[in-house]
Amino acid sequence: MSERLSVAEILAHLERQMAFHQQQKALHTEKEVFHREQAALHDAEYEVVTRHFEAFKATAGAAAEIAARTASPAPVAPPEDALPPGRPVIRSRLAARVVERLPAGQTFTASWLAAEVNRRFGHAFRRPVDSRLVGAALRRMAANGTARVVQAGTSHRETVYARA
Repeated sequence: MSERLSVAEILAHLERQMAFHQQQKALHTEKEVFHREQAALHDAEYEVVTRHFEAFKATAGAAAEIAARTASPAPVAPPEDALPPGRPVIRSRLAARVVERLPAGQTFTASWLAAEVNRRFGHAFRRPVDSRLVGAALRRMAANGTARVVQAGTSHRETVYARA
């Protein structure tokens, strides 16, 4: 096949190869310069980060030593929401306990209070507390003066209560 090419075609082909390789050489020379600059930049950043790392490590070690020297921790108080052991759990009393600990003026509904009782004491129940049970407890609390009705409910809206 190479015997069929003319001298002009061979020269043109060789010129194209020379131009291609010249372009590739220039391209890789540019990349080499760029990569050298990037290596120098990253080397400088590495030095800065290393100095900060060493300084922070020394400071953190000293802070850890100071933290380890603190006095023994304060005795752990039993959680406020602890249930008395061996006694039956009466859900309406737990709802009353949650209402007692609410700040004065905070409003709440039966569904919110049921969710709060379940969040605090849910581990003690087989089934979660229902908002209907809490609603009945809230009506009793409103009747005896422990809670007050802020906004009366309807069939489509819950009654809103506040601590009395």
